[in-house]
Formats: sequence, C-alpha cells, structure tokens
Amino acid sequence: MVFSVDHESKKVIATILHDGRIEQYECIISACQNPVCTCGSVHLELIPRLDKNEDDRSMHPHRVGIDITEKILIHQGKFRTPIEYLDFAKSFLSTLDENDYGFLHRMHFDFKNIITESTGVDSIDAYFDYGQVERDGLMSAYNDVLPYGDQILVTIDDKQCIVMDQFCLLPKCSCTDTTLSIMPIDGVGKIGAELCSFSLNYRKKQWKELEKYSSSLSAKTLRSAIEAQIPDIYERLLARHVRLKGIYAHCKKVHFESKQPSGIPRVGRNDPCPCGSGKKYKKCCLAKAN
Repeated sequence: MVFSVDHESKKVIATILHDGRIEQYECIISACQNPVCTCGSVHLELIPRLDKNEDDRSMHPHRVGIDITEKILIHQGKFRTPIEYLDFAKSFLSTLDENDYGFLHRMHFDFKNIITESTGVDSIDAYFDYGQVERDGLMSAYNDVLPYGDQILVTIDDKQCIVMDQFCLLPKCSCTDTTLSIMPIDGVGKIGAELCSFSLNYRKKQWKELEKYSSSLSAKTLRSAIEAQIPDIYERLLARHVRLKGIYAHCKKVHFESKQPSGIPRVGRNDPCPCGSGKKYKKCCLAKAN
C-alpha cells in the first residue's frame, strides 16, 4: 500500500518505488469544493520527505490529479495533472492498489464533508424536482441532496448501516415526520440493498414500521440501537430537516420562482392567471407557489 499516516505528525505519507529506489512524499490532498458535485476528482500535492541531513536534489515536488471513481489521471479542468508531471503521475498511478483507492475515497469524503457541513444554505445549488415537491409532497433524503453530508451510521448485528432520513421540504409545512431507510454500508461508502424502513415523528418520538421485509429488524430493535449509539438523534434529525428545507427554499427561489411569469405579485387573486391557463390566479400559479 502506497499511503500511510504518520502517527506523530498525522500527515499522509506516500511511499513509492521510483527510478529503482524508495521515495517518500508528504501528501496534501484536496478535492472539488462544490458540496453537491460527485465528480470523484482528487488533487495530490506530493512534497519530498527528506531526513534533516539529507540533500537529495533529484527529488522534486509533484502534482497529480486522479479520478478515484474511474481510477485514471485527470487531463482536463482544475484538477488536471500538469504535463510536466505526467511521466511521474503515470508511474505513481500504476503503484496504487485497492487499499490505496479505499484510502483516497475516505480522504475525499472527509474533505468534502467539511465543506458540505460548513457551507451556508444560500450557497448550495442542489437539484430538486420542484413540481413533485410542490404538487405531491415528494420527500428528499438528506444524503441524497448532500451526498457528502454527515452520515447517520449505526451498528446492528455487527454490521455497519447507514440511516437515510427523508423529509418533507414544503416551506410552510410544520410536520416533524421523517422516513428512515436502513441500508448496509461498506468501508468505502458503497450502500447495499434496503433492509427495512420506518416512519418517525422526531418531536413526539413515535416510531412505526412501514413495510414487512425479510429482515427481522423491528422498530423497537432499531430504536434501541439508534438511541444508544446516537443519544442526540432527535435533535440531529430536527437540525437536518431545518437545513434541508433552507436549501430547498433557496434553490426554489433561484430556479423555480424566478421562472414564473413576471408581474405575478401584482395580479389579483381573482384575476385571470397571467400564465394563460384560463384559470383564476388563485387557482393556478398562486396555488402552486403556496
């Protein structure tokens, strides 16, 4: 394995065989700073690691861009591998094994997670199906909207699982309900098939099983596991619901409301809707906006 972490400095170290000798580099790892982008681009800045009395001028800093999803070098965009480092980058890439890619996946997630959870709701441009949300009350999962957001993880029967929490996004709705889907997750974040799902009113702390699955996991068992391992689960769900609704309200204003016919606020409730539907404004675009 190429990558390791120095226990004293906590720095990431890359140890490789290059030009017939062992070389070590300190690694500064960065990624795309868009919270909702899932491009899988990782940028490595490799700084030669030398002993205090060592003066090896044959070692130079390098910059390498890797698509950790496709396991290839990046040749375009901000994270591209500069042409002057291309030969080294090809040799470096050839030394990486599955454990190294697993390490890069974890580092990539940690980097994006910090950005995701520190970015204000008005700076996140996420995708929503506004028609289905407004018309049908479509719920959205926190980690679907924010793929690198904090995860709710729980261990059940010695298996690590992720809890996908879905919420109503309608700004004027005051419900405190969530749907929880429980799925296994592996060491690199790959999610397996759903084991079970529950509805939960996090204000009243009321749990209810939604469907019967082959899994023997009951609402009582899941509740006990989650409350024991995540004591602040109800407060956390509230915070995630509020944040998700804030992101939705911002994106709706930018992408949905801004596309509505101009002058709508000056139209009377009983006037014909300016969209041309033939309905009264209160029965058409005003109703949709509310």
